[in-house]
Amino acid sequence: MNGFRSMGCSVLVSDGTAPAGVIALFEERDRRFSRFLPSSELNCVNAVPRGLIALSEEFASMLSLALDAARATGGLVTPAVGDALHAAGYDRDFDVLPAAEVAVEPARVPSLGALRLRGRFLLRSEDVILDLNGVVKAKTVDDALALAGEGWVSAGGDIATTGSLVVGLPGGGTVTLDRGGLATSSVARRAWNGGHHLIDPATGAPSTTPWRDVTVAAASCVAADVAAKAALLLGPAGPSWLDRRGLAGRFVARTGAVTANETWHQLAPGLIAA
Repeated sequence: MNGFRSMGCSVLVSDGTAPAGVIALFEERDRRFSRFLPSSELNCVNAVPRGLIALSEEFASMLSLALDAARATGGLVTPAVGDALHAAGYDRDFDVLPAAEVAVEPARVPSLGALRLRGRFLLRSEDVILDLNGVVKAKTVDDALALAGEGWVSAGGDIATTGSLVVGLPGGGTVTLDRGGLATSSVARRAWNGGHHLIDPATGAPSTTPWRDVTVAAASCVAADVAAKAALLLGPAGPSWLDRRGLAGRFVARTGAVTANETWHQLAPGLIAA
C-alpha cells in the first residue's frame, strides 16, 4: 500500500499502483482549489467576487460539476458557501485552527441564480465567495483511480474502487463495496469548538443535523460524497431522500445510534454501486 498526505488528509492507493501520477494530480488540484493557499486560482477568483471573470479549463470544469451537484440537491450542496465558511470560523487550514472556541456567525448563502457559467467565463451578479471542496476531493479520487486504471484510491476515507473491497464504517462494522464509490460526510471531521464545515444554506451557519456521520454508496466517489452531504444536511429526511434516488445510506446519530435506509438494507453487506 502506498500513501501520502494531500488536501489535509491521508491518501492511500492499492498495492501495486504507481503513485507518482496520482500524487501529482492531488498536488495540482490542491494548488488550484485550496482556500488556504494565497496563490490558488480559487483565491484569485474570489478576490473579485462580482462581475465577469475568465477561468482556466480545469476550474471551469470543476465549477460546472459543483453547480450540477447544487442543482441535483436542491441547492443543499452549493459552491456559494465560501463566505459562510469564513464566518463560521473556518478561515485557515483545519490543522492550525485554534483549540479555543471559535466565534460562529451566520452569513447569507447566495442563490444559484447569482452564478452564470458559460464555457470558461463566470458571471456573478452579486458578491459570491466560492468554495469547491464539496466536489474537489471526491472528484480527484475518481480521477486518480481512472489514472491508475484499476485497484482503489482513498482520500480521508472517501473511496473509489474497480473491484471488491471491504471498508470500515463509522461507529464500527464493515461493508463490502463491489465497485464504484463510498463516501462519508461527517460533522465530527473538520469540526472545532463552536462549529463544523457543513453549512446549511438556509441558515448560513453550521448545520444542526441530528446525524454525526452519513455514508453513501454510489457509482462514483463524487456522486457518493455529494449525496452523503445532502442526506446529512436534510436531517431526518435524509434516509428517504436517498431511497428515492436508489442510493444506499448508513446514518450514525450524534448519540452514536446507527441506522440505515431501505436501500442499504437491500444491498448490504455486498454493496454494488452501479
